[in-house]
Amino acid sequence: MESIKEMFDKLSQRLEALARKNAVVSPPISVGDRHVVPLCELSLGFGGGGGVGEHAGEDSDKGKGRGSGGGAGGGARITPVAVLVVDGGKVRVQVLA
Repeated sequence: MESIKEMFDKLSQRLEALARKNAVVSPPISVGDRHVVPLCELSLGFGGGGGVGEHAGEDSDKGKGRGSGGGAGGGARITPVAVLVVDGGKVRVQVLA
């Protein structure tokens, strides 16, 4: 079970690192005097499972022990929700529908 805890720890560290890299405010896109800065929403999720094993006694049909295991996985979704527009010294926020 310790290996599953380690997988969750590593996964959450990697997802957290992703969240810190341009996930909320992306780098600006500039054309001439106009600059657009995307503002994003970040959703993170992850899950996992464990494993067990058991010894099948002599009463078992196959007479052999069986075991099963699981793993962990996760993902991230970044969705643009608005843009900050700087044009000619004026700033406005444009909400995306």
